[in-house]
Amino acid sequence: MNQSIDIIVVSDVVCPWCWIGKRNLESALARWQSAGHAASVHWQPFQLNPQLPDEGMPRSDYLLWKFGRSDPSIIYERVSHAASQVGLKPDFGGIKHQPNTTRAHALIAAAGENETLQEQLVEQLFAAYFHDHRAIGDLDVLYDIGKGCGLTAEEIERAQSPKALDLVREQSLAWSERGIGGVPFFIVDQRYGLSGAQPASELFACFEQALIPSKS
Repeated sequence: MNQSIDIIVVSDVVCPWCWIGKRNLESALARWQSAGHAASVHWQPFQLNPQLPDEGMPRSDYLLWKFGRSDPSIIYERVSHAASQVGLKPDFGGIKHQPNTTRAHALIAAAGENETLQEQLVEQLFAAYFHDHRAIGDLDVLYDIGKGCGLTAEEIERAQSPKALDLVREQSLAWSERGIGGVPFFIVDQRYGLSGAQPASELFACFEQALIPSKS
């Protein structure tokens, strides 16, 4: 019998492993759907660096503070290789500014329950940051990305209100308080959790496990 599963993806849009995890999820979902099953995917905010000032900081200063060195080619050698395996080519050397991601997550939240729009916003934010080197903490950039994905100016404005930004911070903190220390983190049917950019095969296996009725 064909069934549907619910997937929550806890992620940050400046996390390269999250972009890789998204590609692996897409591969797993394609296989899942080809088997006649359905899935609902919801993206949830997580801030790797919630302590960053609202305006962000220079990328070189961030790397030195976070990793103790400012050469991205050394820091990201492993993740660059992993990204290439799923068809991604993030340009770490071209990133000049490290943003606070509160506003970017609020833009994603503007999609509401529209999963297709939510996914489009997530993808465009990843590409804007890692490929196009755009300042995704900047309001003008976020308006441009949001409108390009189909949001109205009014919807974007509401998403960037102080109340909406506070909600993003609260949601991110709530995931941390639930024990999530790194992303991506996948939650399948509120029963199974997978941490990290898991291979598509591991995600698919978890989907299958979720179809087995709970004994409780």
